[in-house]
Order: sequence, then structure tokens, then C-alpha cells
Amino acid sequence: MDERYVRSNLSSRFVLSDATAADYRAFVRLFPELAVPDPLPSAERFAKVIAPQAIFARDGDTIVGYAWSRPRGERLHVVHVITDPAHRRRGVGRALMLELSQRAQVAGLRRWMLNVKPENVAALELYAECGMKVVLECVQLRLAWTNIAKLPKPPANTAIHTLAPSDDSRVEDALGLAPGDFSTCRAFPGRVFLGASGDGVPLACVVFDPAYPGAPVLRARSPGHARAVLEGLLPHAPPQHERLFMLLEGDPALESTLVGVGAEVTMRMLRMEGDVEDVGNAGCSPPAAERS
Repeated sequence: MDERYVRSNLSSRFVLSDATAADYRAFVRLFPELAVPDPLPSAERFAKVIAPQAIFARDGDTIVGYAWSRPRGERLHVVHVITDPAHRRRGVGRALMLELSQRAQVAGLRRWMLNVKPENVAALELYAECGMKVVLECVQLRLAWTNIAKLPKPPANTAIHTLAPSDDSRVEDALGLAPGDFSTCRAFPGRVFLGASGDGVPLACVVFDPAYPGAPVLRARSPGHARAVLEGLLPHAPPQHERLFMLLEGDPALESTLVGVGAEVTMRMLRMEGDVEDVGNAGCSPPAAERS
């Protein structure tokens, strides 16, 4: 064990360890607790994408929780935090968040972020205790590919093109993405990066994961520009999937337009962010009964 691993466990009764492909059965058991419309990741996807950056919490031989985080530009994105229902209110979530905060600081990341359902009061309280604050609202939508054509037409001068890594910073800056968002997405193989521009000015962008199929990043100046990049995805759409999942961040106008052409809201979330260093100051530590 390295020094950081030992230090993280001095404040908790739980053993926190890196995930391996062999933990997939435990992941399958815990995943439904997220109560999200996303399909269960396959064993292959878990082993290749999730496990290398996930941790499990154990109480003796029993797995009591799991968390998955990954760098997103200059921030740590906490993707999943799950406590086994039979072990809630024992400090499992706190222990997982403390470990993630320590790992973020070791990696040189000073900010962290996550999405949480607004009705998940316990999670909201925990993340607030960890120094996080709500910064915007997010929504996940599901849209039939055939309904993209119902969106307003893009302006005549709109050009669609594949985004190269050299385009990333310019597009991120123009469309309000955080620095490094695109480079984070590029770490996953098979993703498609498209942009729409007019007279050389970035007007929309989308990142598409055909394996999902979903667009974890979609930004557009107007619904017409959104249509332009979404239509650009059609050649990459898996034939067995009739619908596309999309994540919109702080864009109620585009959400309203998409719903108007048949998009279904599958989940609403709150984006929370904070400084990792604020964890201790904010009181995100195991309660006295949990300390060794």
C-alpha cells in the first residue's frame, strides 16, 4: 500500500481499494441504485473504462459502496457515488468522497464537479458538506433520430466539419465549455467530434459515443445549429438504436425546442462544483462514531 492509501483509511472503518475487472458482479448489484435510464455497462466496458478509475469500499468481506471519478479538463468529475442500501447512514459516502478528494489533490486537480438528482436530499447534503455548490441545471433527453429533421433549419452559411484536437481550445472557449473538456472526451476511443461554424466562427459542437449511443457534450448557439451537428451524426448512428441520448447543461431554451419536436426528458440533475481543498474546512469527514 502507498502512503496515500493508508492515510485515507485512518479516518474510516472501511477499506477503500482500487476496482478491478473482477468487481463487475458487485458493480452490477449496485448500479440500479443510481436509478438512471442509462443501460447497464457491459463487463467489457466496466473493465476498460470504469474500473481503472473506480474504487470500492469494503467492511470486512462485504462491499458497501463504490465510486467512479475521472479527470475532466482541470476538474475531477465524480461520475458515480453509490452506497449499498443496507449500509446507508454509516459514513460510506463520506469515506468515498474523502478518498476521491485526496486522489484529486495528488493528481494536481483543485476543483471537482458532479451531477445529482434534485430529489436526492441526502446526497445534496453530503456534497454541500464537502464544499460543493449548485452552479447550474442539467437535463438528459432522449430523441428519436427521425425527429432531428423537425428542428429549425440551420442558417445557409453553416458548415459541418470534424473537430481535430487542434480545434479544441478554440471551440471550448467560443461555446462556454471548460478548458480540457474535449481532451477528456478524446481519451475514450470511438467517439465522434463534430462542429458547426459560420464564417469560421464556432456555432455548435457535439461529442458522440456510438456505443451508448449518446452525446455527453452538446452546445449550440441556436436550435438550427444544434440540428446541423446532430444531422452530422446520422452516418455514425448504430442501426439497432432508434434514439439518441443527449445531455444539456444550462440551456433551457434548447431543451424546450427539443421537447417540442418529441424529445423525452429522462432525468433532471443539478451540477455541483467546489474546491477540493474545501473538503476538510466544510466538514466532510466521517462522524465521530466512524473514526478509528
